[in-house]
Amino acid sequence: MAENKTRTFDDTGALPLTGGASVRIEHVNKSYGDSPVLFDINLEVKPGETVCFIGPSGSGKSTLLRCVNHLEELSGGRIYVDNDMIGYRLSGNKLYELHENDACKKRVDVGMVFQSFNLFPHMTALENITLAPVIVLKQPRAEVRERALDLLERVGLKGKDGHYPSQLSGGQQQRVAIARALAMQPKLMLFDEPTSALDPELVGEVLAVIKNLARAGDMTMIVVTHEMGFAREVADRIIFMDAGRIVETGTPEQVIGNPQHERTRAFLSAVL
Repeated sequence: MAENKTRTFDDTGALPLTGGASVRIEHVNKSYGDSPVLFDINLEVKPGETVCFIGPSGSGKSTLLRCVNHLEELSGGRIYVDNDMIGYRLSGNKLYELHENDACKKRVDVGMVFQSFNLFPHMTALENITLAPVIVLKQPRAEVRERALDLLERVGLKGKDGHYPSQLSGGQQQRVAIARALAMQPKLMLFDEPTSALDPELVGEVLAVIKNLARAGDMTMIVVTHEMGFAREVADRIIFMDAGRIVETGTPEQVIGNPQHERTRAFLSAVL
């Protein structure tokens, strides 16, 4: 773990510490028809660790992230979050995909922020954040509302609770999406290129929120990003993927500062 991370929460006390989840990916393969996109992926992520995936577009980073949350079916292998198999159950020697309701129950501890914001346009920022905890977790509406207001303040949107998505900038909408994911009090957060749909001047405000989450150290985070400076600053570990395979992994100093694989060097020379 990076030394600058703490294991305590900020002074607002907006959320209790939940502790990070461990993630174990074993021999994962994924194909679309006859087109393979992931090849024998093996990876362990420690509780509270922040891992950034980098690599060219089409290398399989986002697909792998979606597999972790079982938004994509696996063609082979297994994924565990806190030793709990995601998306499947084992009966004898065979794996069976879970029914959607059962799969959703497994996702409760996993939050995900997508490239597009996916906010409900007819709901205010506050309503977008409170919907799932009230409906899915059956938590008291007043308690959820108070937590949502704290989260809006945490992501720098105090006073925006009554605004609809159309009244917010792209960066503000993405910060509402982050607050919405945090409202479920996840142990694992997945970020799929969270700034790729933003205008350049709005990127920094979203990255600042994610940096603060990483520094708190109370959640495990897996981030797919093209922002190399951000990855260098926030990651405990960086994983470079290309053509559906993990090519190189290590600390930011190792992978970005002194890459060992020729393909990693070529990629970084093109983007830095």
